[in-house]
Amino acid sequence: MARVTVERMEVRARGRLWLLSLVGVVLLGALPRWRDGLRDAGLPMRAPAPGLLLVARPGAVDRNFDGTVVLLLEVGTQGAWGLVLNRPRAPEGPPLPAGVDRWGGPVRPERRFTLTRVGSGEGLAGLRWEEGEGTPRGSTVLRFTGSAAWGPGQLERELRGGGWWLTQGDAARAFLLPGAQWAEFAAPFL
Repeated sequence: MARVTVERMEVRARGRLWLLSLVGVVLLGALPRWRDGLRDAGLPMRAPAPGLLLVARPGAVDRNFDGTVVLLLEVGTQGAWGLVLNRPRAPEGPPLPAGVDRWGGPVRPERRFTLTRVGSGEGLAGLRWEEGEGTPRGSTVLRFTGSAAWGPGQLERELRGGGWWLTQGDAARAFLLPGAQWAEFAAPFL
């Protein structure tokens, strides 16, 4: 009889251990979201604006944008658009055309954009962009194919949903090596 009682206690203990393990796994998955929610609670959400950078949150955006940093160039009632700064080639796509340095995004890949560093400063200060191949008048130039674009209210919904971190950019860091940009801009949020 004592042996049966001990066995039942062991079964109950294993069941409790299993339940605690399950609760622990659930909490580990939820804690980062809760932490972010508590950190941001009561704080006004920063509005997207030209010159700010979108930093993709891991696993929270469309796979085309996973691990990207996007420089916002225009934001308005009709939507927003910008250039992916840190992709030297399209995801799962062919190599970039000759004379193109970076994949700017999946929207209208036939379009070309030129980003030129003309000084220093935050946001778009120190940067000049134009559609086409452009005639560079600065020391550092990047040429892009395609762009990243959002319809009216779409980017704001993605920001509220936690898909992106929004941060201040600057002219010098817009030209970092592609492999270093996401880590550089995501570090303050991790």
